[in-house]
Amino acid sequence: MRKEDFLAMKREVEEENEWRYRPENVYTRDGKALVSIVTSSDRQLKPAIKQAVDMIGGVRQALSPEDRVLLKANFNSDDPFPASTDLGFLGAVVELLREEGITNLTLGERAGWPWMPTAHVLEEMGVFKFAEKIDLPIIDFDSGPWMDVKLGQKAKWWTKVGYHKSLKEFDKIVFLPCLKHHFLARFTMSLKLIVGVTHPVDMQYMHADYDQGKTDEPMDMKMIELSLPLGPDLIIMDGRKSFVTFGPAEGEVVEPNVILASGDRIAIDVEGVKILQSYPRDNLIKMPVWEMPLIKRAIELGLGVSREEDYKVLTS
Repeated sequence: MRKEDFLAMKREVEEENEWRYRPENVYTRDGKALVSIVTSSDRQLKPAIKQAVDMIGGVRQALSPEDRVLLKANFNSDDPFPASTDLGFLGAVVELLREEGITNLTLGERAGWPWMPTAHVLEEMGVFKFAEKIDLPIIDFDSGPWMDVKLGQKAKWWTKVGYHKSLKEFDKIVFLPCLKHHFLARFTMSLKLIVGVTHPVDMQYMHADYDQGKTDEPMDMKMIELSLPLGPDLIIMDGRKSFVTFGPAEGEVVEPNVILASGDRIAIDVEGVKILQSYPRDNLIKMPVWEMPLIKRAIELGLGVSREEDYKVLTS
């Protein structure tokens, strides 16, 4: 999308409310959040995903057959994996959930504004044809309807933000992030996936430091506050390939060959950053992960664990 077209978009909402969906993390043991990291090389994808989820407690720990479940993947641009969700990964997750009796599934997506409209991204990536083949409904978040959600006193940068109104119709939410470096936000994993359910016009304000030269308005600090109303029940992260430079649409590709699962966004993203840091490069993630402004602010907002001792890593 041309920048002038993006800036000309109108912001229309149907209602204002204080909606919240912040489920308790059910993937814990002995009071600690769990993160699984499963090696996926030399094996089929679905068994690796299943093992990652089973190690932390299994699909049914969070999801029930009667639930209407939103899948939020990462079709930010029309660039191939790891820039965007791999269709093989998406299909394997859908198949796994259905085998567990979780059949009422919907994919909801909004692309990043430079690549919008989202329908173009989904068409270019073959998502529409793939979803039709596996009978997976899609909601294109571009056109709304939208609701303004008040973020409350914890928010510094926002009073209210537009979220897609269909979010209220789902019982559970599953995040399916990629694992990659980001040239503005340092990294983009589960904590940043929330951007794709918000009103595209609000992204003008969120990116003001980069697009409008407002360097005193850091994008990542605005972005993390978008998670105040909403969190996932389950996170399954595809780390088979990753960007260790630039991102989110391009960069140097490495192959960690891992699948991660958790119910805690901070814990899984901290482990993801550690994986990226195991490939030393000239990038934005050289500092200790717990000192990163995004992680420190996520802790302040209560989005997950607050220290290394609060979670346990399970590996295979």
